Amino acid sequence: MSSLKPRESTRNALVQDRTASKPPKVFDGWTLLLLGVVFLHVFNCPYTKVEESFNLQAIHDLLFHGTHLVKYDHLEFPGVVPRTFIGSLAVAATSGVPCRAVIARGLPRIACLYIARLSLGAMVVAALSYLGAAVQRRFGRPVGVIFILTTALQFHLPFYASRTLPNTFALVSASMAHAEWLDGKRPYRTILLLAFTVVVMRCDLLPWAGLVGLHMVATKQIALAPGMLIGLAAATASLLLSIFVDSIFWGRWLWPEGEVLWFNTAENRSSEWGVMPPHWYWTSALPRALTGALPLAVLGVLLERRLRLQLACVTLYVALYSVLPHKEVRFLLPVLPLFNVSAAAAVWRIWNNRGKSRIWQAGCFCAAALLAASLAATVLMAAVSRHNYPGGHALAKLHRLEEAEAEAAQIAGRNLTVHIDVGAAMTGVSRFCEKGRPWIYSKAEGLNRKQFMEQKFDYLLSAEEDVEGYHRVAAQEGYSRLQFHRQPKLLLQQVLTLHQSPFEIVVEPKIYLHKLEDL
Repeated sequence: MSSLKPRESTRNALVQDRTASKPPKVFDGWTLLLLGVVFLHVFNCPYTKVEESFNLQAIHDLLFHGTHLVKYDHLEFPGVVPRTFIGSLAVAATSGVPCRAVIARGLPRIACLYIARLSLGAMVVAALSYLGAAVQRRFGRPVGVIFILTTALQFHLPFYASRTLPNTFALVSASMAHAEWLDGKRPYRTILLLAFTVVVMRCDLLPWAGLVGLHMVATKQIALAPGMLIGLAAATASLLLSIFVDSIFWGRWLWPEGEVLWFNTAENRSSEWGVMPPHWYWTSALPRALTGALPLAVLGVLLERRLRLQLACVTLYVALYSVLPHKEVRFLLPVLPLFNVSAAAAVWRIWNNRGKSRIWQAGCFCAAALLAASLAATVLMAAVSRHNYPGGHALAKLHRLEEAEAEAAQIAGRNLTVHIDVGAAMTGVSRFCEKGRPWIYSKAEGLNRKQFMEQKFDYLLSAEEDVEGYHRVAAQEGYSRLQFHRQPKLLLQQVLTLHQSPFEIVVEPKIYLHKLEDL
């Protein structure tokens, strides 16, 4: 009778064949789970920081000023380098109707901030789901499902999915390109998408596009000459699109990502924002961004040979990018999903082989523990991030505390002026946070003491605790540090009873609200 039983490897192969034969689902319950996680991050941290300000202000101006370009924020605060409006146009187009509806109902303008960020988050989730469907076609439905689940359990990808960073916009088109790359059936579509991503969204992905192109040539997905011609044509079309659209908004002929490329490479000025050691991406950025998925991604390269060349390209890209002195986690955002694909392949291989030996059974336990660790880290980082935007919370607090004063000013026909300093503007204040009259806002920089006093602003949002001529109304706390309880008995009790986290988020006053003494 034992000869009639199928061997374990044969049974596993049959399971894989059945799962691979099922048609992939681009949108299903797992996609909705990821979408829900992204939305939770939006409501947990609605405000944005300075890195997101250009696209966020651009979306605001597109929604509320339309073709009145003279009112656009970037003309007064252009930033260090120009950025493209194309991503902002896409978000504004999808947010326009619901924003007009909420404004017509008398809701505050900040409701449109939520709508815009939710729209962007939905775009990113759709792109990741598209990538997940390609993973299903290549490696089977379970791997695609685990990929989405792994992504949902992490912090950085879902958190940044709704944030108006150039890297996030690049994540959308790059994820679609990666889907075509893994699928391998439409290689020229991969070239078109990567060309658009590099030329319009993020020029620093140029080495990545080159590595993907070399891989497709080496694996004979494309021929070198046709691939180069199609890539050149796609890059030219993307360049013309960017020049045409962005020159209108900036009021001069320009290619935004070209100026960014010149700034970061020829002038090498990105290091003015900080320098990290060459190993930083490997020892800090990737462990924080991938958490428990990082060791699983390494294991996936060993267990799934069909991913080895793709992950070798990713590894080489990170190594090349490590040469640049200025480093940030968000710079790797477009390629992070590929690590999760490898992690998902590892989890499925471990689960599929769980009946072979105790080692594989232990592997199942370790994989589950790593994914649980990702979830625990996500909860902690989400709690910390809530305290990282004191500027936005401070402006909302000012509106609440001075509501009666604003009503009196409205009746009297006078304005209330608010000066927002750099510290507040960098940590959450945007045009979406503003209210209409009688409130008038100023973000003027570089004012000397005399000029500042002559303005006689009614209110200040300032990082300074005391300002001459003003009295402090309130203070807004922000994140200071994370404190870990080191007492073993207390830690064990907290973990077992789930009564309290062993970590304590320490906050301190960051932004102060000041009121003119004569007011």
